[in-house]
Amino acid sequence: MAEQSGKQSDTEHLGTDLTGTEKIVPKQSLNQAGSIHRDPFIRAFLDKIPKDVASTFTDSQLLQLKMMFGTRGKASHAVDIRTVMGGFGWNYYLVFLFGRNRRDLSRTEQKVANAWRVVLLLVGSFALFSMVIISLYLLKSFAGIDLLPRFSFGFWTWLSS
Repeated sequence: MAEQSGKQSDTEHLGTDLTGTEKIVPKQSLNQAGSIHRDPFIRAFLDKIPKDVASTFTDSQLLQLKMMFGTRGKASHAVDIRTVMGGFGWNYYLVFLFGRNRRDLSRTEQKVANAWRVVLLLVGSFALFSMVIISLYLLKSFAGIDLLPRFSFGFWTWLSS
């Protein structure tokens, strides 16, 4: 991996597997990179847990923790709107994200997603069928074919006027 701002990265990205999960392996050993305890992510992590528990982590365990949780960048979304609103002593944040779902769905989420697919398929099929029927009706009316004597929906008359 190329050097960035004079520092060399301590992880190497190998790409993604079939599920979209990024595979990451260490680029340098701990002896070459220096102490893992100087890493900002690891320092913040160790500061949040009790000292007696923090002292039990080995360097390799801390490196694995960093690779699992510390190397996540900001996810890229098609729409990413983040703002803060408020005043008079109160503040609220508003986040609107829209993009492709890359995570595995739970069983309930899969059922809901499949139900929406069925609904969209039915609505789309109905819309397509309606457009075909209206097109055939307009084509029949344009050709002057009268299938039902003395009956008309009036659509051709309204459209041609």
